[in-house]
Amino acid sequence: MQIQVYILYILLTAGLTYGLSVNGERIGHALRLMDMPNARKLHQRATPLLGGLALLIVFLPISLALASQVNGGVFSRPGIIWTLSVAGMALVGILDDRHSISPRTRLFASASIFALAAYADPAFNVRVLDFEYPNLMIGLGPKTVAILFTVLCCVGLVNAVNMADGKNALVIGLCLGWLFLITPRAPITLIPYIGLLVATLAVLLAFNKDGKLFLGDGGAYGLATALALLTIAIYNRPGEHSTRAISADEIMILFAVPVLDAFRLSWKRMRRGQSPMAADRDHLHHHLQDRFGWPRGLFVYWFVALAPATVYLNFL
Repeated sequence: MQIQVYILYILLTAGLTYGLSVNGERIGHALRLMDMPNARKLHQRATPLLGGLALLIVFLPISLALASQVNGGVFSRPGIIWTLSVAGMALVGILDDRHSISPRTRLFASASIFALAAYADPAFNVRVLDFEYPNLMIGLGPKTVAILFTVLCCVGLVNAVNMADGKNALVIGLCLGWLFLITPRAPITLIPYIGLLVATLAVLLAFNKDGKLFLGDGGAYGLATALALLTIAIYNRPGEHSTRAISADEIMILFAVPVLDAFRLSWKRMRRGQSPMAADRDHLHHHLQDRFGWPRGLFVYWFVALAPATVYLNFL
């Protein structure tokens, strides 16, 4: 693909995302995608939930168009599957933002999307656990078991990221940090898609940091799906100096903070007889806000989440 064409894709993605964000309130009201303040949500005014919409109406068509350009006119099967999975999860989140669908329905839809991706292309299916430290490899047996394990990991990450999305800029910053860390390990065919995602996130961050728009479940679900499947695709390719471009233990360190916080919250809620998805102010970002204020608590969260992964992936 010519670099001029790719730059055009990047500019088009950023420009359309900017146009969507500038008109966020009008679009949010028209589509009934507004987050209203209440006793738990302390923002001062109704705020549009546009993260999922940006992925669905901007990122989706441009990424699908890119899928034919990367391979010189032949559609990239992994690119198509990845893009449709991101859009599908964004749609699930948008429906939840608008209609508050049940946790069981969300879980079924999420599991179905990841199962279809893992079944359709082995690039998105974790068939073996390959650890660098310790040097250990564990096979996951039949394809069905591998798909179930893949679904479990991906759905877990989606819910962990959604739980972390409680403060402006937090999740977008996390996603940009994760992309920065995994991109050097990615094959050249994935780089253009990562660039489109970064362009989308950069514009959303400019508006989200000031509270002019929120990601909503649509944005959190879609972004977590993008990161989950990208990481699996990178995991399934050989590395320059090892059997894999990224090891299982590196992935665990990469996503450790939001995942462990989600486990902690779910365990505490279940012990109190509540649903694991119940709302409260016991998240890590709430404790950091109480301890350091905001935005200092935001920078502490980013540091705690990304610094260990940076050291582990680059220096150990």
